[in-house]
Order: sequence, then C-alpha cells, then structure tokens
Amino acid sequence: MSRSEQAPSYRGASAHYLSPSRRDPVKVLSEEPVTRRVIAGALGALDLPATRPVRVLDIGSGTADGFALLTRAGVDTPPVLAEEQVDYVGLDVDPEMVATASATESSPSASFVLGDVRDALPDGAFDLYLSCGVPYSHLTPDELVDALGSVFAAIAARGTRAAVVVDVLGRYSVEWWPRRHLERWDYAMSFFAGDGPAISEPMTFYGRPELDAVVDAAVAGSGVTVADRTAVDRSVLVGRHTATGTFHPSVPRFRTLVNDLLRDPATVRPADLGFVPGNSDAPQDVLDWLAGFAARWNAALEPYLGADRLADSDAATLAHALLDLERAGGPGLGVGHSLTATLVVEPR
Repeated sequence: MSRSEQAPSYRGASAHYLSPSRRDPVKVLSEEPVTRRVIAGALGALDLPATRPVRVLDIGSGTADGFALLTRAGVDTPPVLAEEQVDYVGLDVDPEMVATASATESSPSASFVLGDVRDALPDGAFDLYLSCGVPYSHLTPDELVDALGSVFAAIAARGTRAAVVVDVLGRYSVEWWPRRHLERWDYAMSFFAGDGPAISEPMTFYGRPELDAVVDAAVAGSGVTVADRTAVDRSVLVGRHTATGTFHPSVPRFRTLVNDLLRDPATVRPADLGFVPGNSDAPQDVLDWLAGFAARWNAALEPYLGADRLADSDAATLAHALLDLERAGGPGLGVGHSLTATLVVEPR
C-alpha cells in the first residue's frame, strides 16, 4: 500500500476550501499578495525561456489554490503567469481534494493526480516545485527530509536548475505562542468553514534553524546544491487562529478585528488591536523582530486610540495601514502563521 493510500482523509475539507467566506479581506489583501510575491520571486530566479510553458508541480495542491495564485489576477496585480504559460500538475494525498480540484478547475493547463511526495513523483521535468497551505507541516522532520530528498533527486536527474518552495507552519506565531517550545503537536483546524467535522492531526512547526537543518539533510547525498535560499513569514498577527483563539485564548482577535475594520467598522475599538509581544522563552532574534513589529503596528494605531468608534473612511485607512505591515512579511524566522522558504536548486 502506498503512503497516499495510508494518508488520513480530510473528508469534508473541500467545503472549507471552496467556501466564499474563506477569502476574507485579510486573505485577499495580505496573504495572497505575499504568496504571489514568493511565487514570482521563485520564477524570476530561474530566468526561464519565454518559448515554452513553465512546468509546475504543486505539492499538496488541495483544491487548486496554487494554480489560482499563479494564473489569476490579484486585487491590484496582474497574474504571475497567463494560463497558457503554465503546464501545471497538482499532487495531493487526499482523494476528495484531487476529485474536487479536477471537477472545479477546468483549465486545460492544469491536471491533478493522487500521490505522496515521498513516493514516486509524477513524470515530468518541472521548473517549480510549489507548495502553499503548509502541506509539509503534516510530515515529521524526518519525513520532510525524505520528501525534499525525492524532489532534489528529481532535479538532479533532470540536470537543470529548479525552484522549490517549502511552506510550513511557523513555530513562534502569536496564534500558538504558549506552545512555542514544542516542535510537533495536535493541530485542530477549527477555523474551517462548512458543516463538516473538525479536523485535527499532528503538525510540525518550524523556526528558521530547524527548517534549514531539514533542507541541509535532504541536500546531503542528493546530487544537488542550493544556490540561493530565502524565506518569509506570512500573517504575523492575522493568522486564522487569532480569530479562533484555540491555542492562545488571550490573544487579541486580530484577524477578526482587521476584517471588521473593512466590513463592520462600528464594532471595532482601535485600542483592542494593540499588540504586546512576548519577551522571553524564544530565540533572541525572534523576540527582537517581534518587538520591532509591535512598535510599527502600535504606531499605526496611535492616531485612533482615543476613539471608541471610527468613521468608515478612518477605519479603512487603519485597516490598510495594518495590512501594509502584514504584506511586507516577516524575515523568515517562524514568527508568522506560515514560514515559506524558496530554494534555487542546481545539480552538482
């Protein structure tokens, strides 16, 4: 039995991924722009010829978010690539996800297959090995070494450089700050939209040193070298579990409050958005960066703190100021909901 046949099923999860409510202002105006920037940067590092489509393998493709981020326009940005410029294969371990993606994405540029990245990869010489939606956090660190080793071996066999995007959960997110000392724990996806049962399973959380160590272990003996390595944190204060409070009940409901500044401003008191970062029990570079982010965030709030209610125009101005901070992303330390590394990989 293959690992994809043994994988846990996310029965009912498609209802969340297809729900219109999932694409809230934070996702559309902050999270998606960061991911598009990551994808564009990965492709830009390859200097690919314009004479053929870009070949993409999306690992943990779910219901085809990756294809949409590649080929659909953002609020203020054109698509990263036109559909006809992409030859996209989505790989996922869950049959429901593959079936849903195949049924809902009609583009001839996209196809979807059932499989596990640690097993045999789909045939093809891919330019970009994409991941978004933290699929690699489902694996243990040793399993992630195996998964990346499989990708690196495919790049070595192909003989030309490729980009690999590794998306995982950040260890030091304010969403689960009380658990920052833990590497792997049972993660409840209590933010899911839809009427299906809550999904919960062990997930792995990474700071930058831990993720770098996994990458280095996968590179060893693989026949490739990492020519360039960058990372970014996404959703520092507005990750989905700041809306639920599931893992940090005392955290301000930042995501809900920022969304409501745009959707229902009369319900928001600016003072409720203040951020007091942790000051102990984390690496010093994490604490220092969060302290600086808190200063910038709270400075954006300062002009509005005397008001119990904002005019719609002021609420929108404040929301966009906070979303600007989030769009800038973090430095790739594991301080956001997700930590995304981009690797430019070359055969030795």
